[in-house]
Amino acid sequence: MDGEIDFTTFDDSELLERLGRIDPQRAPVNYARLKGLLIERGFVVRDALMGPASAAPSPDKLQTLIGSPSPIRCRIAFGQTTGLFSWLEPAHNDFEVGGSGMLQADGINLQFSGRHTGAVRGLFGPLFQKQISLSWPRIVDVESEGNEIHLAYLVPEAAKSAITLWFPNQPAAERLASVLPKKRTPEFRPQLRATVQFERGLVAQSPRTPVTIGLIAVNALIFLATAAAAAVFGRFNSAFYIPWGSNYGPYTSDGDWWRLFAGLFLHLGVLHLVFNMWALASFGPLVERLYGSVNYLALYLLAGMGASLASIIWQPSVNSLGASGAILGVLGALLAAQLRAGDTFPQNIVRPLRNSTLIFTAYCLINGFTSTGVDNAAHLGGLATGFFLGLVMVRPITGSRTYTRSDLRRLMQTLPLAALIAIGGVWIAKRMAESLTGQPQFARTMHWFRRGEERSIDKLHAAQAKIDDDHWNSAEFAAALDRDVLSFWREAVDRLAAIRLAPNSDSISKLEFMQKISASRLHAYERFKAAAITENAEEMRASDAELKQGDKLLSEWQTAHQ
Repeated sequence: MDGEIDFTTFDDSELLERLGRIDPQRAPVNYARLKGLLIERGFVVRDALMGPASAAPSPDKLQTLIGSPSPIRCRIAFGQTTGLFSWLEPAHNDFEVGGSGMLQADGINLQFSGRHTGAVRGLFGPLFQKQISLSWPRIVDVESEGNEIHLAYLVPEAAKSAITLWFPNQPAAERLASVLPKKRTPEFRPQLRATVQFERGLVAQSPRTPVTIGLIAVNALIFLATAAAAAVFGRFNSAFYIPWGSNYGPYTSDGDWWRLFAGLFLHLGVLHLVFNMWALASFGPLVERLYGSVNYLALYLLAGMGASLASIIWQPSVNSLGASGAILGVLGALLAAQLRAGDTFPQNIVRPLRNSTLIFTAYCLINGFTSTGVDNAAHLGGLATGFFLGLVMVRPITGSRTYTRSDLRRLMQTLPLAALIAIGGVWIAKRMAESLTGQPQFARTMHWFRRGEERSIDKLHAAQAKIDDDHWNSAEFAAALDRDVLSFWREAVDRLAAIRLAPNSDSISKLEFMQKISASRLHAYERFKAAAITENAEEMRASDAELKQGDKLLSEWQTAHQ
């Protein structure tokens, strides 16, 4: 009921908080008592025509609270990095605020603003400013070092939040630190000095993160190119990406090993791209600084390779694409760096990343279970590869900007492990591909057939040139024909005969035709070989006519099925 609240037991912050909630029209007695008490305590209260009133400390009150008749105001930053691409940097605090902004302190509230670095808004940070207001009594564990202040903030029934503020100079930081609350929580441990030294060395060692920026740019440009080619900007059909280099198991395991890397730069749609690039922007800059740009790029690509190999080993028929496996490799490398550094690795550096880490990991797992072209085998493979490579490649934070022999040695030390992953993964992937059946088996066989036929024709022409130039006799020509041409067609007949397609498959007619044309080619080349051995010109002309008839049938079939 109006008039029943005893405001005399409230402290200043509680009075101000209640003033912002009370409606003078609905509770005039409570409002009058509250206003009178605030004025008595040295506040200037401003009535509002509608809604709650507002209050601010008077100059005398400010003099008592902070030793100055006016609030403390200055520019601040939320990290060391600056420049055109500083928006890529993740928040170094628990308030999801980055870049630079303004601070105001009046002994009642500590207010500051900065670029919003939340999950979606962080991508468009300059467009979204975030305002933070901290109640003075809830500020604890304040530390000051040089031009930096680190503080924590207590919220009832919530985890303690922390932030580091960077001031333009040391006197500005010291002035605020002198008036901030001095309360310490039981779990307080001094950490600002170690964090500052670590972060200063890290930024001095790698002031820019060109690889992260470059990877984001390349991924975006390739997506725009594929979207323009498909005239689609939503979600793509994964089959569309096979000619673009997606990690299509039947093709990759048949020799297109370049797809292990090409697929890392392809994405199924805008959401797929945005989520991956947001994650890379969150983890990438820190990991690039920890490992150095050259080693970081190698780590990213090798982790992506490990992810792609895991994908086609787990499911040989998969058509996978996307950067998430490589990005989880970056996250694995960050975990490795923390493990190697132990207690010397400041948790303030990585704690702000926990939300983005959990969001991205959950997104990857859910997407892996629910989407085609995205698989958790790749995610786990990338995470594991990045972690083990990171254990070898992580470097000490020395503050030196040069790429040293030690950095190169760490990169070289990863070669045996990378080779083991590549060679072992390729071997296992090829063995697993032998289990393919149905349409994936047919796709892999046709991929093998196209390349093998071209090679057999080239070798036939080379053999014919040698016998025409009298470099070979008939027996040598026949032996080359058997080794380089007939062996291919024998294998083609056997591989095509082993394929069993579903009755409703669109590829049945093509399979039947390929079986027919391969049997015809094998028969014609066997006649050609026999005629070459006996030097029977008439039989050679007959076999040549049979080959030309096969070419005609092939041309007619291709025309009919265009």
